[in-house]
Amino acid sequence: LADNTENNLSDGGSSEYDGCIFSYGKLTIEGNGTLNVNGKQEDGEGIATKSCDIVINSGIINIISQDDGLNAGGSGGSITINGGTVYIKANGDGIDSNGALTINGGNVYTIGSSQGGDAGIDTDEGFVFNGGDIIALGSDMLEKPENTSKQKTICFELNTKVSSGSTVEVKNASGYTIVSFEVKEDFKTLIVSTEKVSGETLY
Repeated sequence: LADNTENNLSDGGSSEYDGCIFSYGKLTIEGNGTLNVNGKQEDGEGIATKSCDIVINSGIINIISQDDGLNAGGSGGSITINGGTVYIKANGDGIDSNGALTINGGNVYTIGSSQGGDAGIDTDEGFVFNGGDIIALGSDMLEKPENTSKQKTICFELNTKVSSGSTVEVKNASGYTIVSFEVKEDFKTLIVSTEKVSGETLY
């Protein structure tokens, strides 16, 4: 992503491929520009690979999709986010890895479908948070990070949905705001991970 550029990609709504960006090889995204991805086809991902890894090192990546937002599919590709800003609004899972997911840094906001059966993060081999500011929202699926993560996490599974347009704040016992954000879709599950979370990981 070339410096100071805004790059817009949108599929035509019907394709033999599973995503607006689809790769049969390892896919790496980096640079200091912006990438806007609109996956419009039914059951189509925003960015996807077939059994291969996805690595995001930098850049601003905005994904809207009819199915999963970021998907490493097939027999087990992994997803690694080392930096950058990643925003995902999906009608499936926000991030879906048939292998593992590792987030080492960056700002990640991912929200899955509010209709049920989808999560902000869904993996087959687990995920770890080693750094970064992460918010993951879902409907009724809550996968928890591995205890090998280097960064602490708070996970909530709520009794009722929080409505789109609401402002959510997570505060510590002293009233200090750890994270605050406006909800873009109804949700019932919430994962928050940031260096501001100290003490034990809470579920």
